[in-house]
Amino acid sequence: MRRPHVLVLARPEGGEQGRAVVWASSYAYRLSGLKTVQGGCLVLLLPGEDASAAARAVAAELSPLLGHPVSVASAGPGWSPDAVGRMHREAWRCLDAMSALGGTGSAASVRDLGFLGLLLSDDNDVDGFVESAIGPVLDYDAERFTDLTHTLEAYFASGGSPTNAAEALHVHPNTVSRRLERIGELLGPEWQKPGQVLEVQLALRLQRTREALARDRVAPEPPRPPERGA
Repeated sequence: MRRPHVLVLARPEGGEQGRAVVWASSYAYRLSGLKTVQGGCLVLLLPGEDASAAARAVAAELSPLLGHPVSVASAGPGWSPDAVGRMHREAWRCLDAMSALGGTGSAASVRDLGFLGLLLSDDNDVDGFVESAIGPVLDYDAERFTDLTHTLEAYFASGGSPTNAAEALHVHPNTVSRRLERIGELLGPEWQKPGQVLEVQLALRLQRTREALARDRVAPEPPRPPERGA
């Protein structure tokens, strides 16, 4: 437990469980991890930092072996024995959320669920969520002193109208269009699709709230020197 681990839950969707249990024992041994069975699910504690990759790897190997779908949820990484309980809770929540969303037979980590994963996580990793959603835009602005973040906010506030966003920003519509093209290069071609748009908007709100709190934070007063004679 001196190195990072992830926790993976694998639930075979049908079939006899014995073969899956035997496989899990072998898989955990090969990867120098641990395995148990709980509530009809295989529970694997595996070395690694990428929970998403671990979930996909388990699904890719176990599902063909069993010949039917396997739902796989994961959480982590954690760097201590104390983190195992947290990862276990988060992975179960992730599995329940996948089932509720019709994702039976798929593989995902808490982080793969985007803003929903943020709500499911015990530690509510706001920094990680903001970084995954708009990190490239924030980094671009910081490195080049541009204002893509503000442009994004104006674009969403105007209902997705570059013209109205340009009026709010007091720039030419072509300027907004060029900035949106750059944002697309940074966030990927699907950044305006409903799922990702929602995450980008939430990340923008979280980022602005953090900045406002940082500005309003009152610095503690230095201790007063003791009065003479005290």
